[in-house]
Amino acid sequence: MKRAFFIRLAEPSDADQIGTVGPAIYAETYGHMWEDAQAYAAQLSTFGLAATKRFLARPDTALWVVEIGQQIAGFATLVLGSPDPIDGRTDGAEIPRIYLLSPAQGRGLGKAMLAEMESYALEMGAKHLWLDAMLEAPWAWKAYKKWGFSEIGRSTFTNGIKSEFEPMVVLRRECP
Repeated sequence: MKRAFFIRLAEPSDADQIGTVGPAIYAETYGHMWEDAQAYAAQLSTFGLAATKRFLARPDTALWVVEIGQQIAGFATLVLGSPDPIDGRTDGAEIPRIYLLSPAQGRGLGKAMLAEMESYALEMGAKHLWLDAMLEAPWAWKAYKKWGFSEIGRSTFTNGIKSEFEPMVVLRRECP
């Protein structure tokens, strides 16, 4: 039976497609949370082509894409050694982004990307994975808890987003 999707490490040649899909996914999911148009535009640019190229060039990062057919339908990023905002531990890896277009959601693709990232992080010597999610985005942090992450604290996201969306849940999962 043919797999409906394929997960792989991104290549520099993927930057154009990721730089297009990334802002679209973010806008679809979180666009309503912003009140400052300039701050929102700045946030969207962190998902764009230039930001994607910079991320792919960093030695401490990795980026996975999920393809459905020949199209990138989502991506996930990992940063090795990024200190978590609660304990300051640097012996793990941050997952700053796991994003899927809405037609790709609910198919187990986020969990599958997480498995790929965890295997990679273990190979690189990481002891844990950590991430944060908006408190007002329970679909995200509830999925992370279902995938074995535990809340370790709270932080604040302040970049021009509406104040009710500033609280963040910080979660960690120890690597086996």
